[in-house]
Amino acid sequence: MRERKRDNMAEIVSHRAINYDQHYRTAGWRVEQWTKEKIGSFLAHALYAKEGGKLNGNEIQYALSILGVPDCRGLKILDYCCGTGITAIYFALCGAEVWAFDASSEAITIAVKSAQVSGIADRIHFDVLDAQFLPYESDFFDAAFCQSALHIVIDYPNCPHELSRVLAPGSKAVFCEEPLGYNLFLCPVRWLRRRKYVKCGGRPLRYPDFENFGASFSQTEIQHFNLLAQGKTAFTSQLCRHGSLRPWTRNFLLILEKMDNRMLSAMPILKKYCGSVVVIFTK
Repeated sequence: MRERKRDNMAEIVSHRAINYDQHYRTAGWRVEQWTKEKIGSFLAHALYAKEGGKLNGNEIQYALSILGVPDCRGLKILDYCCGTGITAIYFALCGAEVWAFDASSEAITIAVKSAQVSGIADRIHFDVLDAQFLPYESDFFDAAFCQSALHIVIDYPNCPHELSRVLAPGSKAVFCEEPLGYNLFLCPVRWLRRRKYVKCGGRPLRYPDFENFGASFSQTEIQHFNLLAQGKTAFTSQLCRHGSLRPWTRNFLLILEKMDNRMLSAMPILKKYCGSVVVIFTK
C-alpha cells in the first residue's frame, strides 16, 4: 500500500512537471543576463522602487532580509523550487554558494543559461528534482528560500522531513506565499489567475497546513502582508506601461500600507485575510 501511494505521488509530481514545462515554453520566459542591481530593482517593493522597479510585495524583501541579503558571503543556500533561477542568481551575486532545483526541466534549462550569461554559473548548482527526495547531505544548508511553491508541495508527504533534514540546526526555511484560503473576496481573483495552470497543481493554504508542515521543525512563524494594500495589483498595468508609479498612485498605496499597519496591529484577526504571507520554519 505504501509503495502504491509513493508511485501515485511520483506520477502526480511528474504530470505537474510536464505541465510546468509547457508553461515555461509558452508563457514568455526566456534567458536573461542579470546583475545584482537589476534583480534588486526587479524584486523591489513598488512603493519604494526606483524608476523601472517592478510591482512586487514587500514580503519578498522581508523574506530575503531574513536570509542576509544583500550580503550572503559564505552561506550555503538552497533555492527550493527555483523556477527560472532569478533568486538563485541573486543569492550568488550576493556572495552565497547556491544549490537550486525545480521539477521542471524547462525552467532549469533557462536558469542554467541565465546563470552562464550572468557570469556566476560556478556559484550555482542546478538540478531537476522531486522535492520529496533531495540528494543533498544532511545538515548541509545554512538557509532555504522558496517563492510561491509551498501551496503546491504542501500535499507531498515527504517534503517537510526532507527539507528539515538537509538544513543545518538552527537554520531557517523561508517561504513567500499567496493569499490564504480565508478571504472569500479573493476566490474569484485566484480562480481567474490560476485557471490556466490548474494542471500544475496547488491549492489555497490555511493555518493547519503550516502547522502540519512545521511539525518537522522546531518553530513556525507567520508574517502577514498587504491587507488593503492588495489593491496595488490594480496598478500593475500602469507600472508596466510607464516604468514607475505616478505620484498620486504611489501616495495612495503608501496610505493603504499605513492603514494596514494600524488595522493589523489593532485587529490581529484580520491577518488571515491578507494578500500574502511569509512563513519561516526554523530547524
